[in-house]
Amino acid sequence: MSAFVHEDPFLERFVRILEEEHGCHTVILYGSRARGTHTPTSDYDLLGIRTDGEDTRDARRIAGVFLDAFVRHETTVVTQPEAFLHVRGGVLLRDPRGIGARLLEEVTAILDKPPADVPRAEIEARRTWCIKMLERIRNAGPEDIEAHYRLHWLLVDVLEFYFVLRRRHYLGSKESFAWMSVHDARAYQAFAEALRPGAGVPAVEQVVAEVLTINGAT
Repeated sequence: MSAFVHEDPFLERFVRILEEEHGCHTVILYGSRARGTHTPTSDYDLLGIRTDGEDTRDARRIAGVFLDAFVRHETTVVTQPEAFLHVRGGVLLRDPRGIGARLLEEVTAILDKPPADVPRAEIEARRTWCIKMLERIRNAGPEDIEAHYRLHWLLVDVLEFYFVLRRRHYLGSKESFAWMSVHDARAYQAFAEALRPGAGVPAVEQVVAEVLTINGAT
């Protein structure tokens, strides 16, 4: 077992859960604890790979610490590496067959290239959706719960759309905002304002404008 595990008793316990309860032969730690950017309350994000059994997930709190483990059949991992971009930068904890190392290499290779093009029709459909959502939100009354829900829905979806339009891989909110704070301060500030508690519709409109604007064109 990796020395990395022995330095953390919780991690050692979680690896044994994947081995003994789920039959995993390969275990990869990823996320903030793999990167060393975690806090005391951060989850333990693990990918377990096994030979038998269906794909499943084991998410629970143990001794006050959260385990969030995806358990995948090795065939899924070997044939669909593009589905595991979230394990980039992962730490191999158990890898007797080399499957984990190969997966991390494939993930790195995928991320080194731009994502596949999204069909133009799909891009235009998403643009139209953003505009329609904004219109629905603008026309909402103070008790219109469905419109309020749409506001939050829009803010979540346009973050990924921002990266789709710019042909960059979307790697989740934490890394996306970190990248944006360095490379697109205007968009980052727009999201920051719109996501503040009590932010109004104009702030959401500004986010959509920043997302849909690329090099001065919409």
